[in-house]
Amino acid sequence: MNKELVFPFAAVVGQERVRLALLLNAVSHQVGGVLIRGRRGTAKSTLVRGLAHLLPEIDVVTDCPFSCDPQDIESLCGPCTGNLALEGTLPGSRDRMKLVTLPLNVTEEMVVGTLDIEKALRQGEKSFEPGILARANRSILYVDEVNLLEDHIVDILLDSAAMGVNVVEREGISFRHGARFILVGTMNPEEGDLRPQLEDRFGLCADVDPRVTAGERSEILRRNLQFSRNPLEFESRWHAAQEELRGKLLAARERYPEVDIHEGLLDLIAAIVDRAGADGHRADLSMLYAGRALAALEECDQVQAEHLARVAVLSLGHRVSRGPLGSKDTGQADVTALVGALLKEYTGGEKPPEKGSCDGKTGKGLQLETGPSPDPPDTSPEESFNEVTIPRAATALAGGRRGPAKVQDSRGRYCRSTPPNGHRLPLTASDIAIDATIRSSALRGGGEDGKPEVLPEDLKVKVRKRKCGASIVFVVDASASMGARKRLDASREAILSLLVEAYQKRDRVGLVVFKDDSAQLVLSPTSSTVLASRLLSELTPGGTTPLSHGLALGYRVLNREMSRTPQPSPFLVLISDGGGNVTIGSGNPMSEALHIAGDIRDRGIHSVVLDSAPTRRAVHGESRKPAARRIADAMGSSYFPLRNMNGEVIVSKLAQSTGVHLEKQPQVSH
Repeated sequence: MNKELVFPFAAVVGQERVRLALLLNAVSHQVGGVLIRGRRGTAKSTLVRGLAHLLPEIDVVTDCPFSCDPQDIESLCGPCTGNLALEGTLPGSRDRMKLVTLPLNVTEEMVVGTLDIEKALRQGEKSFEPGILARANRSILYVDEVNLLEDHIVDILLDSAAMGVNVVEREGISFRHGARFILVGTMNPEEGDLRPQLEDRFGLCADVDPRVTAGERSEILRRNLQFSRNPLEFESRWHAAQEELRGKLLAARERYPEVDIHEGLLDLIAAIVDRAGADGHRADLSMLYAGRALAALEECDQVQAEHLARVAVLSLGHRVSRGPLGSKDTGQADVTALVGALLKEYTGGEKPPEKGSCDGKTGKGLQLETGPSPDPPDTSPEESFNEVTIPRAATALAGGRRGPAKVQDSRGRYCRSTPPNGHRLPLTASDIAIDATIRSSALRGGGEDGKPEVLPEDLKVKVRKRKCGASIVFVVDASASMGARKRLDASREAILSLLVEAYQKRDRVGLVVFKDDSAQLVLSPTSSTVLASRLLSELTPGGTTPLSHGLALGYRVLNREMSRTPQPSPFLVLISDGGGNVTIGSGNPMSEALHIAGDIRDRGIHSVVLDSAPTRRAVHGESRKPAARRIADAMGSSYFPLRNMNGEVIVSKLAQSTGVHLEKQPQVSH
């Protein structure tokens, strides 16, 4: 049998905070899982998969698909409960904890389980087919790019994580089984934030350290090269370190139930969380359990203040919506400083115990080796744009405000069934509405042998609902004209304001600025307020006005967004006086801009033009439209001259013309 080749956990270079968070969860499921945040190529997935080879064995009921604990009678699944009642005992065995991966394109049936199709159609029996939650029970459920997970799947995970039980009531079956899993998620913050409801479910959050020295980089390359050349030999070289770490985990899991914490440290936890301003009580609990797990790892029988100080940032970093001291950004340095100050108060100004010391008792600090990161850090998110090719669309999107749209998609929440007329082919098992198909067959009765007989006319397919947000791209004039700084500041305020509710509505907001002789994509469409705040903080005006470049790049970005599934509602917001003076080709700047504006209209992109030109008095007999008004007419846009430029006014005009803050309806797909 081929052994899966995985880079050893102990051989990964650096990332001490991430490794500690993973090990604490391996000690006890009470810690509550871990969210790992970092840019691409920072060894997030490598560490998670490496952890799977360190996980210990657990007692399970033999051949139980839900890995029931034979000693925990109250949590047994239905079949195990029945067997216990009949036999009086359950056969037991040992099995390794598993790392169960939840793919992004997962369907609801794959997660919770569903009717066993083969038995239902061939034998006429209603039997439950376990899903991913069944396999993850008493193990680790891993979600890569968890921030991109569908909303209805997130809701299922929230319910299961809260109750520790998966309850299935669908397709004529009723079933329940344990779903106590450690949730481990990885994400790249540049691709959008995580819904707060799910983010809070993670006991700990570890941010990947982006600082890598030249020496660490060379060691990463060296170890990666050694592993790729001969994985088995590389694993054997790290076998001793792996076994030592596995031994620490096993000992810590046995010691954990006996680790105690005295009353004074409970008060310290409460003070830290209260001063940090974290919502709810999960931060308190995760700090308590993580502190106990760390003490167990370091062979201590009593939690020390130093243990709490080391896990405080992991417990609080993702739960403080604003900085502990009222600042807009929540930084690890703020939390660390707060914990340090309170720790000093608690210890009366004395230096806390050194790492690994247990107040005079024998305790060993956790020492980890270091290892590779598979890919180099990503480059700057800014994208330059000098030459533009405008893509022509074969068909335009329907105009008007956002609303329900039909797409041929197999993802989303199953809401009803319908005949397969017009459904995309070929059909897959997840497309078939088993309950409705069998009900249709049952109306005619069974065949001669009494078993269900399914005919083609009985076939029904699922109709799914799926939320669809908007992609809003601001195209802002940053040339050195009057009011440029005011335009940039107002645009920044508007973008951050829209992003506050973006996670609920699935909206993504981006920013294109044009100045000098080109346009730049400063902020690729995102729902991340943290990323937007960082990238928008240093915008500067200057130079000429390449309006055509700005419109063309905004068009290209939205055209790319519209290729996503489901298709978002596209909005382009132009903030300019319309006075372009730099062209892409060699023609007239205004004619070129009007041509691109017409292409934007033909593509079905909704748009708003906010005229930032200073108010001027009309000359008697003058009928010439302002430049920005001509652009708006060519794009089929709503047009607003802005006398007072600020973020609130921009959001108000956007809502007035596009309904961008109105409640959106879900998309419907067959």
